[in-house]
Amino acid sequence: MRVRLGGTRRTHTRPVPALRLPAAYDVLDVPAAAGHRVLLQLERLGTPLGPVLTVQPGGPGHQDGGSRLRFFVEAGTTASFLADLKELGWDPSDTDIRTIGVVLTSDTPLPAASSPRWARPPETEQAHNGQTNTGQAPTGQSQTGQTQPGRPVALPPARLLLGALAYACRDKEGRPVGARSRTARPPL
Repeated sequence: MRVRLGGTRRTHTRPVPALRLPAAYDVLDVPAAAGHRVLLQLERLGTPLGPVLTVQPGGPGHQDGGSRLRFFVEAGTTASFLADLKELGWDPSDTDIRTIGVVLTSDTPLPAASSPRWARPPETEQAHNGQTNTGQAPTGQSQTGQTQPGRPVALPPARLLLGALAYACRDKEGRPVGARSRTARPPL
C-alpha cells in the first residue's frame, strides 16, 4: 500500500538578481594576464571601473588560444581608440587590445552576477526588496553597502584605461619597455 504524504510538491528558488548595466556599452578586450594585472592596480588606486568579464578560449570573438578579459566602458568611447592610443604615445599594432563597439545590453546574453566568469561583477538589483546590491564598492555607495535604487549605472570612458592596458599588454609580450614613446603613460 502506497500512501502519499504532503500536498503539492513545491520547489523553492531564490530570486536571481538582475544585472544593472546601461542600455549600451563598449568593450576593451585584452589578454587575461595583462588585464588582471591592470585590474588589480586600478582597484588599489580607487579608479572608477565597470564590470570585467573573463572570456575563455573558443568563446565568441576568439581567434587565439588564451583567455581574455573584457572591460565594460562607456558607450561610444572606443570610437577614437586608435587616435587615443597614438596620442598617449603607443603604436596600436604593438598592443594586443581589441575593441568591441557599441553593444546593446538587451541583445547580449551575459552570465549571472554570481558567475565565476566575472573578474569584477556588475551591480545587481535584488528582486525581493528592490534595493541595489553590488560586488564592488562604487562611488556614491551608502554606508550600508546599498546603492540608491534608480541610480544610473556609470561606466568609465575607455581612455581612462588605455594607457595602463597598453603598457601591460606590451610588457606581457616581452617587448622592451624602453622602446615606448616618452609620452606613454608609466605603469601604475
